[in-house]
Amino acid sequence: MSENVERELKLVPLSADFLGQLAQVDRLGPFVAHGRRKEVQRNSFFDTPSRSFQRARVGFRRRTIDGQRLATWSIKGESALQRGVATRSEIELQLDPDVAPALAIGALRDAARSRGAATLAESVSDALGSGGLPLARPVLETQTDRSIVDLESAERGWAVELALDRMTLIGHEYAELEIEAELKRGDEEALEAAREAIAALGAVSESHGSKLSRALAHLRDCDCAHPA
Repeated sequence: MSENVERELKLVPLSADFLGQLAQVDRLGPFVAHGRRKEVQRNSFFDTPSRSFQRARVGFRRRTIDGQRLATWSIKGESALQRGVATRSEIELQLDPDVAPALAIGALRDAARSRGAATLAESVSDALGSGGLPLARPVLETQTDRSIVDLESAERGWAVELALDRMTLIGHEYAELEIEAELKRGDEEALEAAREAIAALGAVSESHGSKLSRALAHLRDCDCAHPA
C-alpha cells in the first residue's frame, strides 16, 4: 500500500453508546487492542473564492489537536467509495497552525509532486489556476471528539486504527457520529475483518461521502451563510 494512499472503512453507528462500547474493546474479531487514546480536533477546511477546490474534488484541511503545538495540514484527492471503504490520495505536512493557507497549499502541492502523487498535485494546480489562491478564512470548521483504538493482528500482519468520532459543525445545529477504521498495515482483508467484527457487536450502516461533503451539503440545504 502506497504511503500516499489512505484506505478507510467508514460506518455510521446506530447510537453514541455503541461508540463507547467499541472504545473499550480488548479484542475485535482477529484484532487485539494495543493502545487507546482520546483527542479533540478542530478541522478547518479552506477553498478559493470560487470554490474551485470543491469543484476539483480536492479537500484542503488544517487539523489542530488540543495539546499539540503543530497543525496537520493536508490535501486529499477524490475518494473512490466501495462498500464503505474510501480510497484516496492524501498528503500531510506538520506546519504551524498560523501559516497562511496560500503558503500551506504550495508546500503541500510540492510535497505531492516529490512523493509521487502527481495526479493530486495536478488537481491542486488546476484548482489554483481556475480559482486563485485560497481564502485566509476557512469555509467551514468542525470539532471532533475522537476516541482511538490501535488494533493489531500479529499473525496476519494487520494493523488498523479505529477512530470513533463525535463531530459537530461549529456555529451550526449539525452533528454526526462515525466509525473510521483506517488501514495502517496489511491488505484490505483487514478492513473486511474489522467490518464483520464491528457489525457482530452492534448495528451499523455504510457511510456515504466524506464528513466534508456532508457538512457542505448541510450548509447548502440549510441556506446558511458561509464565513466571509
